[in-house]
Amino acid sequence: MKYDLEFAKKQVADLEHFRIVRALSGSSEEFQHVFQLVTLLLHLNYPNLPGFVADAPVGICHFKISDYQQNYLTKTLPELSFSQIEAYSYRTFDAMCGEAIYGIYVMGSIASISQTSSSDMDIWVCHREDLSQIERERLAQKARLLEQWARQFDVEMTLFLMDQERFRCFRYSDALTSENCGSAQYMLLLDEFYRSAIRLAGKPLLWLHLLIENEKDYEAEVEQLILNKEINLQDWVDFGGLGAFSANEYFGASLWHLYKGIDAPYKSLIKILLLEAYSWEYPNTYLISSDFKFHLLTDRTEDHHFDPYLAMLERVTAYLTYLGDFKRLDFVRRCFYVKATEDLWYTKVASWRYDLLAELAQQWGWSQEQIEELNQRPFWKIKQVKKSYNTLVKMLMLSYRNLINFARKHNVDANIMPQDISILSRKLYSAFEELPGKVTLVNPLISNNLSEDHLMFIEVNRMDTATKAGWYLVNQSLDLNEFSSGMRHIEYNPNLHKLVAWAYFNGLLTANTQLYISSQRVSLAKLKAFIADLSQFFPVKVPPATNEELHHPCEIRHLAVLVNLVSDPTQNLAQPKGNIQQGDLFSFGPNEESLVGSIDLIYRNLWNEIRTLHFEGPNAILLALKVLSNKIHRGSVSPQSVDVFCYSEYYQRALKNLVQALVSKCISIQVGTGSVNNLQNVLRVAGKNWQFFFEERGMRWYEMPDLKVANTDEFADTAEFSEKAPHFKQHFSSSHSNRKYPAEIDAFASEGFLQFFFKDNTNGSFDVYILDEQNHIEIYRHCDGEKEQKIKEINYIYQQADSSGNNPYHIVQRDFNYPQFYQIIIDQDETKIVPFHHSQRT
Repeated sequence: MKYDLEFAKKQVADLEHFRIVRALSGSSEEFQHVFQLVTLLLHLNYPNLPGFVADAPVGICHFKISDYQQNYLTKTLPELSFSQIEAYSYRTFDAMCGEAIYGIYVMGSIASISQTSSSDMDIWVCHREDLSQIERERLAQKARLLEQWARQFDVEMTLFLMDQERFRCFRYSDALTSENCGSAQYMLLLDEFYRSAIRLAGKPLLWLHLLIENEKDYEAEVEQLILNKEINLQDWVDFGGLGAFSANEYFGASLWHLYKGIDAPYKSLIKILLLEAYSWEYPNTYLISSDFKFHLLTDRTEDHHFDPYLAMLERVTAYLTYLGDFKRLDFVRRCFYVKATEDLWYTKVASWRYDLLAELAQQWGWSQEQIEELNQRPFWKIKQVKKSYNTLVKMLMLSYRNLINFARKHNVDANIMPQDISILSRKLYSAFEELPGKVTLVNPLISNNLSEDHLMFIEVNRMDTATKAGWYLVNQSLDLNEFSSGMRHIEYNPNLHKLVAWAYFNGLLTANTQLYISSQRVSLAKLKAFIADLSQFFPVKVPPATNEELHHPCEIRHLAVLVNLVSDPTQNLAQPKGNIQQGDLFSFGPNEESLVGSIDLIYRNLWNEIRTLHFEGPNAILLALKVLSNKIHRGSVSPQSVDVFCYSEYYQRALKNLVQALVSKCISIQVGTGSVNNLQNVLRVAGKNWQFFFEERGMRWYEMPDLKVANTDEFADTAEFSEKAPHFKQHFSSSHSNRKYPAEIDAFASEGFLQFFFKDNTNGSFDVYILDEQNHIEIYRHCDGEKEQKIKEINYIYQQADSSGNNPYHIVQRDFNYPQFYQIIIDQDETKIVPFHHSQRT
């Protein structure tokens, strides 16, 4: 095939110039400064310049200094010329001849309609493949220093060190992070790179200059051009063609963008739907980058084809229109508009971006009221945010279900790096899955401020009306007679502590909020005391969970125990005693009434979920201790902070101290720091005696024959109890042994996840321990075959599963609960559990 390389070079050069002008157009002076200097600072390495690392590899092929860069050097180092600084930079690097960097390319939203002041710069630094390990490390160190330099100007810049040979060999599988898709995608990342890349310095991209009809022929065509001496590969950077897509990659890439959608929903949703459109066309997908290059090299380019984000929107629009899914189409357009207008309230200057958006809104038939509502998005309050969030979650979950259907149709092997799938699933699950007692955070970068001037908490306990009993939150003060089931409350929950936690962690409730309450049980003073304790104990913002933490069981990190918040028996005491023994607090007076009427738990776990639990009635303390012991597994790490807050009218300090002592003892026994010579504890509550047993899976208790217990902290001998034999099924070959499962598995118990643990045996077989969504365990011994094959079978069953659970593992497919896989490793006398990796051996 004959290629017109000269014409292609002219077209690409014009494109790069056009995009650079657009990248700088309307951007801040700080952004322009970083954007124009990054190549200079990668080309040079001098002590008085940002990013200096002794002996770091430097130099960019074909580098030409710009006027802006020359002015910067003149002001920064007036005594030195560019050639002197360049000579010094090369002299410090003697390990090889020539430049270390082939090319610098920025990709993503830069220069597109979606570029805003918050847009980060993702820059590929393509370096020589023959750099040694220490040279790569020094270049990486220089890159990190330059990223820190950019942050001084409030510019988020990430430099990715790329080796074109390594990339072409499909070995690009660094660890998954918020900036790196890990193993989840390869070709789709390259598709995004090619359609949006701007060469800032260095060699041109070969792919962009070759109009090849079938991408699968790309490598062969390049080889032929080299043989014919039509091109010299040393003149180009080449990451390869786009002809090797797989269903596995669509699956992994879609999961990764769902992951990104947690923190940047408006930005990610259009990419998620683009991948859905791609997968719908699979295996005959025509990529945007290929379509874009065709128009570029056939001289039929229009302005909008220069914009990768508009191209994405066009492809998604065509897909959803074909399906007749106009609800999703309208929402994705709203997301697109919101993402592109993030700067609307901060940059009042005229912009080509806003002009083009206005044209699009007119084409979509939007009214001025719709446009104004979206323009006000940074100032939305809770009702609009909840509506947008609920729609967003529906969109993401629908895409997730479509993804699973795609996996089922094409027999996707979700074995692709199970550690990545585990991270993705857990992140999605912790962010979006709605569970009883979990506080849903509804404002992922939607509104800038959800604070309310007035909040009123209303308790409804009239069971004979249409209004559901429980607690209602309204953002105004009103007479209780005005409240009815038809009133537009902003949130409801059966329990006060969860409703308050929801308002606090979502930012509605602040120090400046005027509070009101209508309740026969809870006073305004008590509500304010609770909120003060909550704000002192729990910060609203915490660092996001790391990958290491997401691999780890979701242990309790911070725990608040609330005593008698909504039910306080001490309010009804006619004659409170001046002195009281601890033994009387749970069995007080002639009626032996427990003075703990309610226990509420609020905790933040290792995955940053906020969970709540409520216990009420005479046995509230018993139930709370039992559930707490079940959530803090034997041998797990103790919570970082635990505090008890008591809101009783009387005996506040005594009750707080007693509950604190019991909670501390429960935790210390479970984590293994408490000394337990025997396992029995006897407690008298509401006139009955209860005997406690602390086991590996938590606490259990039984009522004892009546006897007077003088001390709530009394220990006595206990009869031995037998371990419940595990329940076996015949799917795996199994010897019905009663041998215990590894206690370390308990720490991984987490509601909603199906987890598989493999342990190798000396005879080449392996045992499998299955912890289901309800934390029930099943054990299969001496399994034969390959673990990878078992994982493939399990994932296939998950993809095929429905709501009946009619399969060998009783799997029910839910949102974001992909099965998790682990390896049990026994090293000398230590047992540890790590995420399962391909070809992992103990």
